[in-house]
Amino acid sequence: SINMFRSRFPKSMIHSFEPSPSTFETLSREASGLKDVKLWNFALGSESGQMRLLENSQSVMSSFLHLSEFGWGNLTKETLVDVKTVDDFCNDEKIEKIDILKSDTQGFDLEVFKGAEQSIHANRIGLIYFEVIFSDMYKDLPSFAQTYDFLTSHDFLLVSFYQFHYQRQLASWTDALFVHKSHV
Repeated sequence: SINMFRSRFPKSMIHSFEPSPSTFETLSREASGLKDVKLWNFALGSESGQMRLLENSQSVMSSFLHLSEFGWGNLTKETLVDVKTVDDFCNDEKIEKIDILKSDTQGFDLEVFKGAEQSIHANRIGLIYFEVIFSDMYKDLPSFAQTYDFLTSHDFLLVSFYQFHYQRQLASWTDALFVHKSHV
């Protein structure tokens, strides 16, 4: 993600969050020293505190949610990780504006957005780009309708879906882009 955003927005400041200590090590090796990229070893959510990250043998499947029927890999360990809200992070780091909030939190995206409500209400987030999961990949996964309703009730409009992925010939996940209506 860092490389994609740097290529499209070369003058941007990128903040990248990774809660898993081992995955953060890999991220640090690959991205440390990059200009205007800051790496943070904690998660984002609806409340600041700590939570148990369910680390998976397939790191892309690690989540705060338990695997369900369409998920893959195996739980390897549970790691207690720090969690901050987007609002607390922005206040702590004195960030006034987020041009693009990109979230790929394996079914935890709605919680990330709830933790950004003050920033959303203050019109400090222009675009939200995130992975939408349609399949029964995680237990207690919020539906797309819940996330869509949250974003549209906060004045975001759906721009598009990008690159659908399928399981058992059914739409399983894709990326979605929402724009705040003041940016249209």
